[in-house]
Amino acid sequence: MVIGAGGLGCEILKILAISGFKNIYVIDLDIIELTNLNRQFLFRKKDIGKFKAEIATEFIKEKYPEINLKWSNRKVQSFPPEFFSQFNVIIGGLDNMEARLWLNEMIHK
Repeated sequence: MVIGAGGLGCEILKILAISGFKNIYVIDLDIIELTNLNRQFLFRKKDIGKFKAEIATEFIKEKYPEINLKWSNRKVQSFPPEFFSQFNVIIGGLDNMEARLWLNEMIHK
């Protein structure tokens, strides 16, 4: 699982894809803005206004069709704790401190 599909998340998703991961779930509630385009390489001008998680998964799927990608634009705190137990690896590429602290606390209970 990758939480965050922005500056960190784009790099993380690329690395996971080229490393051979076959199942990736992406969560990010943000939409793509013009200011994201100079540092978030998975997005193009035509993507402005769309959800980062959706476009990031579409981009990776296009390059690596064998990867099973799912996405959500829900707030990470809205998922129940048992949802996270299905994942072997959870990577937080979050820029929101509240979400980062919540995730750390929830995972390390």
